[in-house]
Amino acid sequence: MIDHSIDASPYQVKITDDINITQLKEDWLSIEHHENLPFFLTWDWIECWLTSYEPRILLVQAMIEESVVSLGLFTLSTEYRHKIVESRQLRLNQVGDPLQDQIWMEYNDFIADSDHKSNAVNACLKALFSLTNWDEIVLSMMAQPRAKEIQKAIPGAYLTTANPSYRVDLEKLNQQTTPYLQILSANTRYQVNRSTRIYEKQYGKISMHHASAVEQAIDLFHEAGIFHIHRWDDSGYNNPQFIRFHENLIRATFDKGLVQLIKIKAGNTTIAILYFHIANKNVYFYLHGLHYDGNSKLKPGLVAHALTTQYFMDQNMYLYDYMGGYSQYKVQLGERANDLVSVLIQKPRLLFGLEHLGRWLKNIFPLKTRLR
Repeated sequence: MIDHSIDASPYQVKITDDINITQLKEDWLSIEHHENLPFFLTWDWIECWLTSYEPRILLVQAMIEESVVSLGLFTLSTEYRHKIVESRQLRLNQVGDPLQDQIWMEYNDFIADSDHKSNAVNACLKALFSLTNWDEIVLSMMAQPRAKEIQKAIPGAYLTTANPSYRVDLEKLNQQTTPYLQILSANTRYQVNRSTRIYEKQYGKISMHHASAVEQAIDLFHEAGIFHIHRWDDSGYNNPQFIRFHENLIRATFDKGLVQLIKIKAGNTTIAILYFHIANKNVYFYLHGLHYDGNSKLKPGLVAHALTTQYFMDQNMYLYDYMGGYSQYKVQLGERANDLVSVLIQKPRLLFGLEHLGRWLKNIFPLKTRLR
């Protein structure tokens, strides 16, 4: 059993694996209710993660005068790299199992009172150094500005795995009263309009259909998977744990208006099915299933996202967030936002030094080869 209390004035940091879920929920919501958290840090996502996978959790929290101002949930796992590196990892909001982590946690972080965001989290991370059962702390898919704050404050921290992200500022567009399609480049508008004309000539009028009940939403989630698997060899739909998690999430959050599934059709033919998470009037595009019929002039992704972006504008949402990962359609339809990066905090270990040296040499020798 782990139960440490560390004075990190002005904070008292507690680290424990003796978790009272009821108390955790109360503390989490006490912060969430007055902070603008991304969907992946809301209690709805976290609770689904805890109940779906039942991970063994290490809770790290910072307090001031008995008030909780920051919370982080870690798991301990072991990673093997290059056949010689064995690393015991503390992972924030992940478990270290690729199948269970395939749910794509993004905007990862501690949750914290905004007045204590940097200082309390740094105190929590420094307090973790008192534990001896880890070699690395992994904070994956964190917004780059936050990651750089941690890198600057915590010894042994460096940034890895940058993922570009893209978004549309719906609030700004609504203030300008500009239809979404009009802000796009002439070429993108042409592709959207040409695709629309071909779809309607070939199949019939384009229409948008929203899941209106939980089971209908789950049916659309599964239908999207048919197209998703066809497009992606590593689709989460090949993973039963991924499917079960999202079934649980949809059942828990649909009636709260926190998820939406939308089908775009041309006549009776499905063009696309899109799955969104919603928090604080921000729309997070999670995945889509697109129907490609072999006609290169048809752009189902561009058509579908142009329609759903305008729909969420009309609903007075603030942000349409494509999140991490490069895709051409994101470049065409959104603006570049902060990268999502991973933070790796390492204790001083000889093998880590050799690993860094090997990585450096790998980058150097290909250059020398080219210069011969």
